[in-house]
Amino acid sequence: MDVAALRKQMPTTKNMTYLNTGWAGPSPMSVVNAIKERLEYESYNGPTTPEVRETGKQINLQTQEAVAGLLNVSADEILLTANTTTGLNNVLNGLPWRKGDEIITCSLEHASILLPSYHLRESRGVVTRVLQLAPGEPHDSTLSKVEAALTERTRMVFFSHIEYSTGLRMPVEGIRALTKDRGIWMLIDGAQAAGHIPLDLRAIDCDFYSIPGQKWLLGPDETGALYVRQSMIPEIQPVDIGYDTALEYDREGGYVPNSDKIEKLLVSTASAPLHAGFLEGIRFIDEVGVEAILERNLSLVTALKAGLAPLSGVTIQSPMDGFGATGLVAFSIGGADHEEACLELWRSNRIMVRNISYPASLRASLDFFNTEDEVTALVEAVQGLTLA
Repeated sequence: MDVAALRKQMPTTKNMTYLNTGWAGPSPMSVVNAIKERLEYESYNGPTTPEVRETGKQINLQTQEAVAGLLNVSADEILLTANTTTGLNNVLNGLPWRKGDEIITCSLEHASILLPSYHLRESRGVVTRVLQLAPGEPHDSTLSKVEAALTERTRMVFFSHIEYSTGLRMPVEGIRALTKDRGIWMLIDGAQAAGHIPLDLRAIDCDFYSIPGQKWLLGPDETGALYVRQSMIPEIQPVDIGYDTALEYDREGGYVPNSDKIEKLLVSTASAPLHAGFLEGIRFIDEVGVEAILERNLSLVTALKAGLAPLSGVTIQSPMDGFGATGLVAFSIGGADHEEACLELWRSNRIMVRNISYPASLRASLDFFNTEDEVTALVEAVQGLTLA
């Protein structure tokens, strides 16, 4: 991997030490140019002319196919969305829940998992069981806790593939093995996984998987995708009703619902410029290679953990090594206001990380374009915070 050449394509790397891909990745110029070129094309040629509409449909279709290739599924099982949370909500609010059904999730999860689950409790009487996991919970322990929590009322297991809080890679294949024969749905939040680790949803065998375009895939905001297993598409009822919800309708009340196609979940016009950027982000990541990206990220993470571990007052919250480790590293500084520490790293060092509320910590996202010198700079800056 020619890191120097890749960094030249990413303007953000010239201005700062950017360690926050887990929130939003810095887009390469190919993504920016794809968006600009499509916007200019629509501006000069009219956004609703036949040629523009047709090319827009082709961009959307190509993006759908690119996502399907990334996830190793069929394009007919992919819905382009505005973000991860939209996809999760389409699934959660569209399934046929019964009062007393149970969802199993965990304490390390993002609000985009916990809050929609809690909402189902209030609106549909669905019980949410939150497993308490340590920041670096071993996989065997996680599987034991999941197995112990399963009951006859368990209807869904709902986890992130990689926990946003600590970077813990969850044993989703093992969880699936525990639940599939019981007829339990599996919904996975792939916000920190797509573009970060190799993905094969056929091997995972999940029912639903939602991803963003703007994080590790380096695309623009307002892009993402939802995978729904083909056999599960009829089970999900649209929450928001749009043109594709019906196969046919008339002015006298005639209505034939669209049951078997994922397009029934579409609501409105999609942005071809944004999808052009999303598509280019996937192409960029494909060219670099996700296997190579993960190898590079883990190498940087190992160096960062080795630098942080000896610092007085610093506790690494993420898994130190093994299959559970990823490019996300959360670490706490004893006695620090982590929100203020995050701002201080930016103000004094132009280092961009993020603050995590639970467990209270700072989180660095190490991606392939980051360098060993940037890792050293972060360690030295954190040491300065501990001495302040």
